[in-house]
Amino acid sequence: MSTNCSNCYNGCTEIVSDRCIRYTGIDIPVLGIKTGDSLSYVEQALITFLTSTLDGSGIVITIPQASYCEIVTKYLPTCGDITATVLFEALIKSACDLQNQITIVSNNVTNVQAEVDVIEANYNVSCLTGVSANSGTHAILQATIDAFCAFVLEADFRYVLSANLNTLIQAYLDSLTPTTQYNARMVPYSVVPYFGSNGNFDNTGAGLLANGFDKIYLCNGNNGTPDLRGRVLVTAINGMFGGGLSPTVDPAVNPVFNPNYTLGTNNIGSNSVVLDVPQMPIHTHAATTVVTPSSHDHFIFNTSVVGSGAPVVSATNYTARELTGAGALDYFASGSTTVPTLGKTSPTTISVGVTNASQGGGGAHDNKQPVYACYYIMYIP
Repeated sequence: MSTNCSNCYNGCTEIVSDRCIRYTGIDIPVLGIKTGDSLSYVEQALITFLTSTLDGSGIVITIPQASYCEIVTKYLPTCGDITATVLFEALIKSACDLQNQITIVSNNVTNVQAEVDVIEANYNVSCLTGVSANSGTHAILQATIDAFCAFVLEADFRYVLSANLNTLIQAYLDSLTPTTQYNARMVPYSVVPYFGSNGNFDNTGAGLLANGFDKIYLCNGNNGTPDLRGRVLVTAINGMFGGGLSPTVDPAVNPVFNPNYTLGTNNIGSNSVVLDVPQMPIHTHAATTVVTPSSHDHFIFNTSVVGSGAPVVSATNYTARELTGAGALDYFASGSTTVPTLGKTSPTTISVGVTNASQGGGGAHDNKQPVYACYYIMYIP
């Protein structure tokens, strides 16, 4: 081949043909190729493009920055083009981060499930409505919120702050129509102790309108009132709501001492009580007596040697002599020196009767507790 190719295309003097042959196609800006470029340049541009395409360094990604999530963005360059290589590397690193997080969660999944099981365990729903013990946490929480909101509404409607109570009561009293009648401040059918004058009532016990006692009555049994004269009030048991009774008042324990009081019962009790024999404490009476027996003799036959001395006691067929120096009596047959057999006369029986004199007058003892007398009044609309 000639070293000086004067006959080459366009008078090219290169000794390599691809440097003299020119590209006559359209411009390809993405590859940097233009019409008239030498074939060697075009070849190099294609090789460069293919090489950068294969390793990704020549592929520029035009995805908007806002489309990348935070985990990917931290691995992208803050300036310059984002090539396929850079993006793939960022995606791989991001995937590795996610894998690490998944691994951590997987290692703790048992604890997480245990916590979930605790949260989703059966509840004691108590006063909640619309849910059961095994309802889900969301349902239980919602029912709790509903119950609390209902309570708040109820509290706002029914209750007031204690600090505002006096003001509200006074405002209510001020709103009432002025009246001189005391019944405006009384609860109907409630019995109230009254220490005022009975001159505020007529002879039936009805209150006088002119004195402010309209529809107020003395509790004397008239005008539909209970007769409380001389009586102490006790709460009725029969028909009274409530829990179990104390044994001290339960009629089932002792119906004699604990009557089953019914509203209006008025024939129980007494001002005095007389004790019967069964009610008296167990006791004894001590009694003493002195017994003086009548004069009598005991005859004792002694087998000892008969003493000397004059007889001092005569008995049937026997004479008693005092033993010499002994101070005792020795009995033997009269006119005989024979010593009789030892013996004695028959015993004497003595009977003694004792009588205790009766005591006591059979009277009653006081059964009243300390009291303070008053009138009872009742407002009957």
